[in-house]
Amino acid sequence: MASRVETRSDAQADANGRTARIQRRHTIAAIVYFIYGLFYLYGAQYITGAGMSERGMSTGTTMWYVIGGVIAIVFPLLIHRVFAFGLSLSWSKQMQRSTFYVNFSLILGLLVLGRVYSLIQLGFYTKSPLHIIGLLMAAINAACLLWAAWSRPFWISRQSEGAN
Repeated sequence: MASRVETRSDAQADANGRTARIQRRHTIAAIVYFIYGLFYLYGAQYITGAGMSERGMSTGTTMWYVIGGVIAIVFPLLIHRVFAFGLSLSWSKQMQRSTFYVNFSLILGLLVLGRVYSLIQLGFYTKSPLHIIGLLMAAINAACLLWAAWSRPFWISRQSEGAN
């Protein structure tokens, strides 16, 4: 009896390997962002409890914790799913040949990088060891998000996705 052996072309193997590599990078970035979100929720609770924040003494504190918790859960899910905003060059279906994908990880990575820059410029990291750890975690988070975002192409042609 002859057994059937499936053979794959090198292009298919390369595409599957690339897809797995992109997913692995985004999974790592999602885990790092989740830890970053938990750290910031803990830090907010610590600073509020210690009376270091005037905003923490306001009556809307619970709302900010809920928003922070939602962000700490939803953003890693979007990162893991390799979420991207698609912007077409043309709105008509016949003229739509390529799409510019803005990766959510790239947007978030640039925002966190801006946060790192502002923490350094304003000198917040000198206030306490908790602030130094926050700066280091933000820098690692930004690096992971940007590392994951650059692994995915920005321009995708409709022909390469199998559209007619």
